[in-house]
Amino acid sequence: MSRAGTCALAVLLVVYAAAPRAGAAATFPYQSCFEIAAQLHDVPLEVLLAVATTESAMNPDARSNANAHGIMQIQWPGTARHLGVQRVSELYNPCLNIDLGARYLRELLDANGGDLERALAAYNYGPSRIRAAAALPAGAQRYVRTVSAHRERIDGAARATTRALEQAALDQDMRFDHGLRARRYAAMLNREISGARFAVEPQNDGSYRVAMLPPADGLGLGDARKLRALGWAGAVPGRER
Repeated sequence: MSRAGTCALAVLLVVYAAAPRAGAAATFPYQSCFEIAAQLHDVPLEVLLAVATTESAMNPDARSNANAHGIMQIQWPGTARHLGVQRVSELYNPCLNIDLGARYLRELLDANGGDLERALAAYNYGPSRIRAAAALPAGAQRYVRTVSAHRERIDGAARATTRALEQAALDQDMRFDHGLRARRYAAMLNREISGARFAVEPQNDGSYRVAMLPPADGLGLGDARKLRALGWAGAVPGRER
C-alpha cells in the first residue's frame, strides 16, 4: 500500500475504533465505513450510499470497462493517483475505497459551489468535461436521475427505520434499584445522545426509572442506532444495570 493509502486507512481505523458498534442495527453493507466517511468529509450519508448503489450495486470487487474499481468505482490511474493511491490493489479495500469516494465527492462539491447535480455529473463524466459544458450532457443527466432515485429510496427506508427505533426507545423501560446509578446512566445518555433527553423518575416500588422524553424534532437515525448500541432498545425491563 502507498504511504498516502496507509495514512488514510490508519485514520479510518482510529475513527472506526472510537465509533459505537451498531450490531444488529446495521442496515446496509459497510455501514460504519460509510458513516465515518460521510462525517469526515461532510457529505450526506444517503448521497454516498446512492452513489455506491449506482456505481457498483455495493459490490467492493466491481470493475468497469472504464477501469474504475471498487465499491465507489474509483478510476485508475487518473482519479486514484489524484487521491494519493499508488496501487490499484488498494482500491479493493472497501473502507478505503468509500473514504476515497467521499473525499472526491467533497472536492467536486466544493469545485461546483455546492451544486450536487453538477458534482455528481463530474463524478460520473469527469470534472473537465462538466466544467466545459454549460448544460449537463444527456448521459450525465441520466446518471444524476439514477442517483437521485436511489437517494429517495434510501431516505424512505432510513425514515422508516428511524421511526421504528424511536418508538422502541420510547417504549423501553429501564429501571434501577439505586437512584445514583439511574442518574449516572441518564447523564451518560444525555451526553451521548444529542437528539433526545433522558430523565429519572422515582417509582412507587422504590425503584428508579430512566425514561426518554419524546424528541421535539424526532430522533435522528444516528442517535437511534447509538441508543441501540448502548443497550437501550435491547435491555430487559426491570433489570438493574
